[in-house]
Amino acid sequence: MTTTSPSSLAPSRRSTVVLLSIIGAAVAAYVAVWLVGLDLAVRPPLPARIQADDVTGMISLVSDLTARLAALGTLGVLSGVVGFTPRGTDHTISDRARRLLPWAGRLGQVWFAASLLNTFANPAYVNGVPIGTTMRPQAWWTFIWASPSGLAWLASALVAAAVVAAVYTSRHWASFLIGLVAGVIALAFVGVTGNVTVGYNHDWATDAMVAIAFTAIPLMTAALGAWLVGTPASAMRYQRLVLPLLLVTAGGHAVVAWQQMSGQPLTSTPYGLWTIAIFVILGLFAVSWVVRQFVGGRTAGSIGRDVVLAIAYLTCLTAENHIPTPRFLEPQSIMVNYLGYEVTVGPTIERLVTPGRPNTLWVAVVMFAIGAYLVGVLRARKLGRHWPVLRTVAWIATWLLTLFLAVTGLWEYSTVTYSWHMVVHMTVNMLVPVLGVLGAPLALIREASAPGEHHVSLGDALDSLEDHRLWQFLTSAPVAWLAYVGSLFAVYFTPAFSWLMKYHWAHQLMLIAFMMVGYFFFTIIIGADRTGKQLPHLLKLALVISIMPFHAVFAVGILQSQSLIGAEFYETISVPWLPDHAALMADQNIAGQASWFLGEIPLFVVIAALAAQWFRQDDKEAHEIDEAVDSGADDSFDAYNDMLAELARRDEKRAREATLKRFES
Repeated sequence: MTTTSPSSLAPSRRSTVVLLSIIGAAVAAYVAVWLVGLDLAVRPPLPARIQADDVTGMISLVSDLTARLAALGTLGVLSGVVGFTPRGTDHTISDRARRLLPWAGRLGQVWFAASLLNTFANPAYVNGVPIGTTMRPQAWWTFIWASPSGLAWLASALVAAAVVAAVYTSRHWASFLIGLVAGVIALAFVGVTGNVTVGYNHDWATDAMVAIAFTAIPLMTAALGAWLVGTPASAMRYQRLVLPLLLVTAGGHAVVAWQQMSGQPLTSTPYGLWTIAIFVILGLFAVSWVVRQFVGGRTAGSIGRDVVLAIAYLTCLTAENHIPTPRFLEPQSIMVNYLGYEVTVGPTIERLVTPGRPNTLWVAVVMFAIGAYLVGVLRARKLGRHWPVLRTVAWIATWLLTLFLAVTGLWEYSTVTYSWHMVVHMTVNMLVPVLGVLGAPLALIREASAPGEHHVSLGDALDSLEDHRLWQFLTSAPVAWLAYVGSLFAVYFTPAFSWLMKYHWAHQLMLIAFMMVGYFFFTIIIGADRTGKQLPHLLKLALVISIMPFHAVFAVGILQSQSLIGAEFYETISVPWLPDHAALMADQNIAGQASWFLGEIPLFVVIAALAAQWFRQDDKEAHEIDEAVDSGADDSFDAYNDMLAELARRDEKRAREATLKRFES
């Protein structure tokens, strides 16, 4: 009986029909955005708002679409490299991946150029000025700083440049994983600084756009990566990803449409029509999945139609990013402009601990974190590997605490008052990471991973990531210590705090940054995860003790500050129960006390946990030595006793000789 290799079963990887369809979809995309530009040129401007000239609008549309399509191509290649091909030896990429990689370099250069052009075109379009205005050197940074969408495109350009540099200088597998993740984050930044930042409930729409970015972009890039690799194994792996990512993407777009349409029917505006087009495309994605799943044709070639749909989807996003929505016509207060809602009643204990306006992004993160962890535990047990119950308890406690902060009035009031802001943020920076570290999620990834034959498992990916120099640098003790100590001072004692508080996405970014910085620092101290070179317990204790004075200085700095921290933000939103500067300063004094209290207690908990780990390790080492001695595996103890006995015999011999000499004399 003869056998057939899996590669021989693969159909033609990139058939002429599919390739022509992809090229045709790209051409149609540019025609579509050109028509959008013509339509915008004849529409009246929004009330009390300057409209950019036709040339600026068209440049913004074309550069936006070009950047998105080039990013799709670049990240699609990286997705194929890290997600659908086996890893080479010594954490390098495989030969198949090397053949794909040059396309990432070429497309990455286009992505960089288009994103850089968007740093001029997008702020000009948003602010209604000719593009020549933003191209003046003295005006460029001013417009970017005033337009977060321009700042997002700058981040996109920097990520694209870094990816191109990695393509031409590195063959380490983790370099391209880092590039893929960074690219998704950069495009998420572009998404959350668009139309979703406007109007009532924009906090929920922004959170929905984050969910869209972290599901739609991986879905689209995975489609291109699986099609490029062109093996049955890549098609099957892609097929497993489609449905969950598609459902989250569709749900996110439903929330965004609900917020942006402001009660108007979708058919009443051009924005609504493009939204309908998005749902049609997502529906076609679902049909394509059903065909592969139940009808047949689950081959790499069949994924080509998903790549065509991905191009159409990005075209719709480009159009939506430039078309004003009905929400733009709704009047809004300053507080709604900054937060997406109003808080007009002062805090009470009941309001703080009972359900309030939820932070929907963190609710989703909590559900994902607990669900993924429990799946990992079940998978580890299925593989016959033990996982301590206390670690599971610590992990669930971590996210239940986060859920409490996210759904009660604590979150709502933390966005408008400095005192409750510091309560939430110090808890996220101190207590939440400590509990999370005790859950050892990275160790669970290894325990729940089985080696993949045609791709890299999560455990293998983590090993490659920890072998990468950038990861080793970022998680090293000096960098983690400096980030943990310096992040508080860098945010709260600079103008950055007021700027970050003006945007919902930036406030979320602050929370994520504080949590991650705390997690990596406490991982070094009490974590069960391997994140680089392990430090002696005495040095770990010294690191914990060394940060205590800085936390005290930070809290004292708030207490003794003669100026209002975040004055531009807090004085602008003007909450009713803090009507003047004196009331805001009194609230700031409470914030300093909360910072001191919440900053010191978790550190004592960490010291206690470190002492317990130190004691257990010493006890374990002593027990291992005793067992080795008893079993004869370690004869160092016997050798030491023999040495002492030999020294005793020599001393006894010398004493006898000395006694004989005295008698003879």
